[in-house]
Amino acid sequence: MARHSRPSNGGMKTLIIELDRESHIPLYAQIATQVRELISRGALKLGDRLPANRELAETLGVNRSTVTTAYDELTADGLINSQVGRGTFVSAVPAAKPALADERVLASPMPWSALLPGERRDQWMSGFEGAQSGKEMISFAYALPAAELFPLDDFRRSVDRVLRKEGRALLQLGASNGYSPLQQYLAAQMALSGIHVGPDEVLITNGCQQSLDLIHRILVRPGDEVAIENPTYPGAISVFCGNQTKYVSIPVGERGLDLDVLEDILAQRRPRLIYTVPSFHNPTGVTMDLAARRRLVELAARYRVPIIEDDIYGELRYDGAALPPLKALDRYGLVIYINSFSKVGFPGLRVGWIAAPRIVIAHLNAAKQRCDLHASLLAQAAICDFTRHGLLAKHINRSRKAYAQRRDAMLLALERYFPEEASWNKPEGGMAIWVKLPEAINASQLLLQASEQGVVFSPGEYFYACSPQAATMRLGFTMAGPAQIEEAIKRLGAVIKTRLANLKKHRSVGRAAAGRTLV
Repeated sequence: MARHSRPSNGGMKTLIIELDRESHIPLYAQIATQVRELISRGALKLGDRLPANRELAETLGVNRSTVTTAYDELTADGLINSQVGRGTFVSAVPAAKPALADERVLASPMPWSALLPGERRDQWMSGFEGAQSGKEMISFAYALPAAELFPLDDFRRSVDRVLRKEGRALLQLGASNGYSPLQQYLAAQMALSGIHVGPDEVLITNGCQQSLDLIHRILVRPGDEVAIENPTYPGAISVFCGNQTKYVSIPVGERGLDLDVLEDILAQRRPRLIYTVPSFHNPTGVTMDLAARRRLVELAARYRVPIIEDDIYGELRYDGAALPPLKALDRYGLVIYINSFSKVGFPGLRVGWIAAPRIVIAHLNAAKQRCDLHASLLAQAAICDFTRHGLLAKHINRSRKAYAQRRDAMLLALERYFPEEASWNKPEGGMAIWVKLPEAINASQLLLQASEQGVVFSPGEYFYACSPQAATMRLGFTMAGPAQIEEAIKRLGAVIKTRLANLKKHRSVGRAAAGRTLV
């Protein structure tokens, strides 16, 4: 922990900055955040002078560039400005947030921080409730189905039918491996895409997150290494990149997982598992082509490393020809296939499944029994009835049309309102668009300004297990209509352009000052 405190001098009041060098938050961000809080609290007022970059860097024991980056963030926010020959001064005060009437601080008698593990807090789902409750907020933060498209009456009828037919049995404890008719249905549906498994090779779970956790429990021992994509689904990072698991990250390019890098890793290190999202990858949206899929399966077979195939977005294709899942190409029995109804149906029901060889399913089932006995039988039976009456297929078709329109509306708005320095791809399916911003922009800092304008999104750094790229963002397009999408992208583009202009202005002033000579 480092601290800087200096007395008032020439308009400068006491300034205290503490740095946690073990935190996952970059040092420059810690500095910027604490200075921003000092301004918000009134500890720093308009006109107060901040320490010079070199002086603060020496006091805190950091590189001068770290302080420069922090000051750049504050300048881009319009909170400070630099005057050549005079110094850096507070130029604005952010709007204060109203305090809750019953807000109070209570001392805890239990030292929980000493008892709990020191792992990084999972932030990828934080703030969801707040984003949902803000009526004026337009959210691009989550890749979730549009609630207004839910066929509530159709699903209510399915619930009524199964309750009338077998309600007492469904409200009792059931088989831990799942509701048998649903297992049979899933096996038949997967056969249509080339995956040939029996019902006893299907385990019903509480969604893909539990599926990943169960696979981790039975196949990964402390000290084992797992190969994961970078960037990737944050839920996979939370499972496979904990304190007791080593991991190696494989970059994701325009064709998906970089198989050249993976091949080198497999030859040198032999990881325990490979995790991948080959169709409409989360978060980049890219899809692995057929040749790459075949090569991945052959590589895994050569080095005898199982693959976890996460196909949760597979049904949401809007353009191009359908591609077979990895498991349909698997002649060796090495692919563990996971999927869920969360993206195509109802995420709140928490019903997913794993398809794998019987010996793997047996061990997964035992692990599930130790965890929660079984997924909700009522939810499983209702979904099974819903699918068997053709209602899920009808709902997916309707959703595809709506999501394709929303994707296209977002792409058009990005072209219209985003700066030319930004870039993005056109995903053939899925629920989000991956945007690369100019390198000077930190998306996490940008989110604070965007939220003030009624727009939220997912900063790209949440999707990286290592080497996070701060100038990236994922924009989910499914939860807002085309008109809302255009308005939100317009607001977001204006925030980005203003921030870029402030940064460019600040840097041009700095370059001009550096280029001056005394005569």
